[in-house]
Amino acid sequence: MEFSPVRRVNAYEQIVEQIEQAVISGELQAGDRLPGERKLVETFSVSRSTVREAMRVLHATGLVDSRPGDPRGPVVLPFTAEVLDGPLQRMASQAGTTRVELLQFRFIIDGEAALLAAAHHDDEAIAEIARVTDEIHRLLESGQVGPEAFGPWLKRFHQAIRAAAKNRLIEVSGAALSDALTHIAQSRLNEPGDRQRVVQQSAKDAGRLLEAIKQGDPTESRRLMTGNIFRYYEQVLTDEEQTALKPLIG
Repeated sequence: MEFSPVRRVNAYEQIVEQIEQAVISGELQAGDRLPGERKLVETFSVSRSTVREAMRVLHATGLVDSRPGDPRGPVVLPFTAEVLDGPLQRMASQAGTTRVELLQFRFIIDGEAALLAAAHHDDEAIAEIARVTDEIHRLLESGQVGPEAFGPWLKRFHQAIRAAAKNRLIEVSGAALSDALTHIAQSRLNEPGDRQRVVQQSAKDAGRLLEAIKQGDPTESRRLMTGNIFRYYEQVLTDEEQTALKPLIG
């Protein structure tokens, strides 16, 4: 196990990234211990406070159990889906990731989430999807269709479907993608002239998808989900982006 010295203002982030990568690659396994604080300070060529901040972040994300003053060093914890949240957030937001790549990934994640939600056909999970769908229709009827009111409910709708898929990796990945695409999603609601049409279509799409999930139709649920997402973003996509996304619809 070899780490490299870091030389930047936010040095703790590079420490976090190196340790995360060691875990993802399998170089560090659950139950392994990192060196003690003094050794980490020497290895990374940083201050004690920088090492402590890195350990605080790793502890908060569930990657290690770090106890101040423990001479044995932090221990690597067993894998949970939440461990991927930080890396996914960074990957989704970095400049090298294109808009179409984010949307392609979202089509895959949310399409399969809808498929699994229908396949599991869990009554409690379906009831939550229905509750959120009802709220979306109530907002439409009330006329409160601005980004601040409607956007969060649309996000909750997709979160409820991912939860119904019963797969923590899908939940974590979908949340990271949703956050990365927030500014594009909200842009669809920022034009008053177009807003009502977008919200009406979204409410209609949510209702149709809910019915497919209720009926336990995985194929139709996946088709509706990918079609709904494409229809929502279609007006802000270039011809090239639309072409790249269309193979994932249906």
